[in-house]
This record gives sequence, C-alpha cells and structure tokens, in this order.
Amino acid sequence: MATTPTAKPSTFIQEKRRQQLVDATITVLAETGVAGATFVAIAARAGVSRGVINYHFADRAALLDAVVVHIYSLGRDEVESSVRSASSPAAAIRAMITGSIAFYARHIHERIALSAIYRSDDVDTVGRGDRGEHSAEMAKLTAILRRGQRAREFRRFDVDVMAASIRAVLDSAIGQLAGGADPARLGREIGNLFDAATRSETP
Repeated sequence: MATTPTAKPSTFIQEKRRQQLVDATITVLAETGVAGATFVAIAARAGVSRGVINYHFADRAALLDAVVVHIYSLGRDEVESSVRSASSPAAAIRAMITGSIAFYARHIHERIALSAIYRSDDVDTVGRGDRGEHSAEMAKLTAILRRGQRAREFRRFDVDVMAASIRAVLDSAIGQLAGGADPARLGREIGNLFDAATRSETP
C-alpha cells in the first residue's frame, strides 16, 4: 500500500521565516555588534526557539552571510536603476552618491549592521575585501570613472584611488546619518565634493 508523502512547508513560508530571522539579526547587530549576535539573542528578538534558526541556517556564519547578501540586494534594487539611467558619467557618479546616502538613511540599521560585520574579526564573518558583492560594486564604480575619462568629462586620475575615496566618504556618512544628519544635504555636499574632484581641468 502506497504511503502519502508528508507535505513540506511551502517555499513562501520558508522564505518568510528566513527573512524574519535575517531582520532580527540585523536589529541585534545594529544594537550590540557581532559579539552580541548570538543565536540566543537572535531567537529572542525573533520570538522563536534556537531550533528554528538551526532549521533554516546551517550555522551562524550562514546567517551572517544571508544578512550581507540581503543588504546588498536592497542596495542594488534601490540605487542601481538611477545610476544606469544617468545621462553622463558625472551624473552617474552623483546618482550613485545621492542614491546611496538616501538608501543609508532609509535603512540605517542595515548599514550599521553591515559595518559591524565588516569591522569584526569574528570567525563567522567575512571581510569586505573578500566579498564578491563589494568587488562587483567597486568594479562598476571604476568603470564609470574610466568612461568619464575616456569621454574627457573627468580629469586624469587613478580610478582605483578615486573609487576607494568615494567608498570611504560614503562609509563615513553612515555615522553622520545615525547622528541625525540631513540625507539630502549630505548627499548634495558629497556629490559636489566628488564633482569637483573628478571634473576635467579643461573647459
């Protein structure tokens, strides 16, 4: 006699639960840093047992990895379209800067959590330099800078140094936003800064 297979939870339900755990982890990371982001703390924040986390994630490293993947995905969804549709390399750089600042302001806990992961030397974290998402982000930025130089819209400079400088200033903006800085003003000022830094020296 044939047996009826046990029904498995739907993918939708599983994904909703995974996202709940990722969101809870982000909150704990933003409040306590990586050291405080234990399964016990995350389970308490999510209102579930530790076993629920173990069911959805192989280990703490996998959960922290899911947090990073989620935050980069949010950023791509909210920022990249305006960068791609920009009318020039200079406009693309400004769109990337102002869009990033606006994104950070809307998702400040996510950005604080990501910074906490990248600052940590915890065995369960991976440094930013080893993340493919970061490498892809920087490659897109340097490509825009090179395109601007080829079009003679930008002056000659080391594109890797300039890209790293943009990244560093954007990183520093997270603390300012967390302290209550106005995102529109901050984005405008940083945009003006790098417009002056990259602009062609010939009329």
